Amino acid sequence: MKKVALTELDPRLQKQVAAAEQQLKTNPQYAMEILNGILARNPGCIEVRRSLRRAQKTILGTKKGLFDGLVGGLMAGKAAKAAEADPVAAIAAAEEVLAKKPTDAVANRTIALAAAKLGFYELAAFAYEELAAADAKNVQHHVDLANAWIAGHEYDHALTAADAGLKAFPGNGDLQEAVRKASVNKTMKKGNWEDSKGDFQSKLKDKDEALRLEQAARTVTDAGTALEQAAALAEKIQAEPDSLDLYRDIVRQFIAAGDLDSAIAWLQRGRQTTLGRADSSLERQESDLIVTRFEKISKTLREAVAAGEAAAQAGLDANEKELGEYRLKTAASLVERYPNDYAFRYELGTLLLGALRIEEAVQQLQYAQRNPKFRQPALLAIGRAFILGGKFDLAVEQLSSAKAEIAMMNDLKKEVIYELGNAFDQMGKAKEAVDEYKIIYMADSGYRDVSTKINAFYEGQKGANA
Repeated sequence: MKKVALTELDPRLQKQVAAAEQQLKTNPQYAMEILNGILARNPGCIEVRRSLRRAQKTILGTKKGLFDGLVGGLMAGKAAKAAEADPVAAIAAAEEVLAKKPTDAVANRTIALAAAKLGFYELAAFAYEELAAADAKNVQHHVDLANAWIAGHEYDHALTAADAGLKAFPGNGDLQEAVRKASVNKTMKKGNWEDSKGDFQSKLKDKDEALRLEQAARTVTDAGTALEQAAALAEKIQAEPDSLDLYRDIVRQFIAAGDLDSAIAWLQRGRQTTLGRADSSLERQESDLIVTRFEKISKTLREAVAAGEAAAQAGLDANEKELGEYRLKTAASLVERYPNDYAFRYELGTLLLGALRIEEAVQQLQYAQRNPKFRQPALLAIGRAFILGGKFDLAVEQLSSAKAEIAMMNDLKKEVIYELGNAFDQMGKAKEAVDEYKIIYMADSGYRDVSTKINAFYEGQKGANA
């Protein structure tokens, strides 16, 4: 589950959210129904989830039950097991409970634990906020909230949460520790050293340690320094083998040093940690690094071919073939593990299309349309697939839909219209084809070969009239 900002949603959905929020006081039932539907399709949107919770509370109230504390204690273990087994399903199940009782402690804790397992700490923090609001006298909720923000590297939010907790529970050691962690991490965060190093260093007993921390926080530009930092991080990992942050850091250092093989190896180790196994972004990073390694090899071989080394061509062909197969295999594996991630569906569809596996490509691209972000590019790709398959009438239908949906004459719309003209050309409908090319020509006469096509059409008319 990935975080999705409200502004990243389809504009139509953004308008629906705005309309629902306007109805929170006057018609909360309507707001809840609308927001429920949007959240089901976009579970990573925190703003929608917050609005939905407000609507639920307006309708159902915020009172606690007489036995909530007892039941919550008995069910805590079950919540932890559900979050560990299938965090995405656990979050969905918890939302069903909250739809009936928006202050349910077990459901909110389930969301918090499941979100943390997914590395979605902002959602975990939201769940702890709900717990703290419903049961402000429980100090653990405030501690968990501050620590969730720290885990998500949102140190200002962590300090705010911990400070609020300390007002209610002065002198609490766990909250004070959260303040310390957040303060130190905020100070060490890249870009903050020059502004705060004096105050921070004055608190450190060991000046050498201060210098080492400062050096580690700077952007690494020297490969030798990067490898030194990587060696130091490798020692830390021996002591903290489950710290995903350390694995991320060591991967960054090896990338900075240009050692992709080591970066990939450490990333693979990081993916074996508890948090790493649930983080699809690490899987994506690993595949991206492997693709980069293939591309570097291809670049070297192309340079060798250009230099006249004939034998390099065979190596280049073999590497390019292996790269294509790897991309397809990886994309298929991602779709299998994350079937509801339409970004992966779109990527697999385009790769299948490039491999001329047309029917399989169309199937994946049709799934990808379900995400508004990929709908129009997917329609374009499907249109191209139908053209390649000789189904020109179907191509016209898909491309016409995409053309109608794209309001601005941007690069995507130009591609759609160009392929629509191509489909008409393939059908022998020259007049319809040139009408499409004219639309592009009027906006951008330099686009691809539309100028040549338009001029050829008019020259043909002159010959016919002569």
